[in-house]
Amino acid sequence: MYGKVVLSFIFVLLLVLSYSIFIGTLDIRPYFFPRLKLPSGAPAPCAPDPPLRVFMYDLPRRFNVGMIDRRSAAEMPVTVEDWPAWPVNWGLKKQHSVEYWMMGSLLNVGGGREVVRVSDPELAQAFFVPFFSSLSFNTHGHTMKDPATQIDRQLQVDLMELLKKSNYWQRSGGRDHVFPMTHPNAFRFLRDQLNESIQVVVDFGRYPRGMSNLNKDVVSPYVHVVDSFTDDEPQDPYESRSTLLFFRGRTYRKDEGIVRVKLAKILAGYDDVHYERSVATEENIKAVMTQDSFKKAKDISDNLHII
Repeated sequence: MYGKVVLSFIFVLLLVLSYSIFIGTLDIRPYFFPRLKLPSGAPAPCAPDPPLRVFMYDLPRRFNVGMIDRRSAAEMPVTVEDWPAWPVNWGLKKQHSVEYWMMGSLLNVGGGREVVRVSDPELAQAFFVPFFSSLSFNTHGHTMKDPATQIDRQLQVDLMELLKKSNYWQRSGGRDHVFPMTHPNAFRFLRDQLNESIQVVVDFGRYPRGMSNLNKDVVSPYVHVVDSFTDDEPQDPYESRSTLLFFRGRTYRKDEGIVRVKLAKILAGYDDVHYERSVATEENIKAVMTQDSFKKAKDISDNLHII
């Protein structure tokens, strides 16, 4: 009986030790290999990966911030000193402004914990192309009619000519180049030339799988167009809110609205769910801010963009 208890104890101890070694909370190397003992201050065995090294092309301003400050004729690449603020009165254009914030992040602080900007392309693991393709469509091609849309097309042509002269594009065929294009009509004239590149999109609704897919691309959220509440936070904001989910937007969209229509049926009848059919206009955005159920929502889904 006593022997069985001891064996059981040893078995449990070995099991715990094996599990600890497996998940990385216990490093046995210093005990059995003293010369491999980690120096003080060394990172833990499960230290985070080093940041991704990104090179950002220095493009003339007409490809990016020149569309924001159109009074300036400067062509030199923008710097952190003259980086323009996003216009406060641009409404729905902000929804597709991921390109602006990505470029600003690399330009202002050189990235963050996950990404660091490098000035030497030989050190880069990825190449960021700061072309504001979504803003170009919204600025030059929104009506999809000439002559305005021709400017959008020419920017795409000029950009691809520039990139194809780059040794780094030629080396990889563009596979390590990152293009933000969150508007579904962004880069619409030459997008088939980016089939191998990494695209930052909000969904895959209008493109074949060979052009955009989860194997290589990144799905980004829309940028919020509704202002944040900054002066009405109670001590426990989550528990004090009575609305579980707030959604106001298109309920019939993409593939005949199959997912959103089904969601509307599933969520119907719940007192703590606000699911309303609407369209994104300046007036409706302002109206949302006054709705009591919006202010009291625990989760706000202003765009079910992936469905």
